[in-house]
Amino acid sequence: MVLIINNKKLFIFLFFIFLLFPKSNLHAQERVFKVAIDNWPPFRMIENKNYSGIDFDVWRELAKCLNLKLNFIEFPWARCLFSMKKGLVDGMAGLAKRKDRETYMQYTNLPYYTCSTVFYVLKEKSSLIQKYEDLYKYQIGFVRDSAYFDRFDKDTKIQKYPVVKEFQLLRMLAASRFNAFIGTDCQADYQIVQEKYQNAFEKARYKPGNDVRLYIAVSKKSIYSKELSLFNQTIKQIVEQGKVRDYANAYYTHVCKD
Repeated sequence: MVLIINNKKLFIFLFFIFLLFPKSNLHAQERVFKVAIDNWPPFRMIENKNYSGIDFDVWRELAKCLNLKLNFIEFPWARCLFSMKKGLVDGMAGLAKRKDRETYMQYTNLPYYTCSTVFYVLKEKSSLIQKYEDLYKYQIGFVRDSAYFDRFDKDTKIQKYPVVKEFQLLRMLAASRFNAFIGTDCQADYQIVQEKYQNAFEKARYKPGNDVRLYIAVSKKSIYSKELSLFNQTIKQIVEQGKVRDYANAYYTHVCKD
């Protein structure tokens, strides 16, 4: 009789526990983190749902440390940003800091990678752009909604030709659809070699001389926005341990050998 009563009490106790703590909370390993992605070699390379690149390596390390299950969702770049704004995804990587973006996303304190901004022109035309003011003479290709450097981003007098993806810049410059395109060297240099344009392009003499620091960010509408301090600690640890450098070396060494 005592055993029956205890079992009944145990059943009632477990029933209320189930009501108070749904399955999603009881199983921490099911914490799904949605990541907006696009193709941006060597940081993000997507082929038949196979994901490789520096950013994916960083995400996987973060997921391991923070007990997250990653769900990668592919969009064009502008749609990635829109999804962050609306809270349709939780996070993104490969982001330069911009004040307008900070209204709807929280950046980690520390960047995980640093690049530089460069203008690319056809071979033997490096003298085409020798100073900033020369940009006003030509049509410049760029990726829509990307951040390069403040003066260029806000300059409405430059004839800017927007595209959706970086590879379009290479093909359109090769076809002389515009005079030059702007890019981040850590990405553009890699893709130029990968797509066999190294003998077709060179860098313009004018160099903005700026750093493009790449960050991970969490949407302010994400449930994980409250855990930003944990993201900060983990990114700091990954960078200081040299893991990001090791990830990058593997991809850049590979493309150089090819």
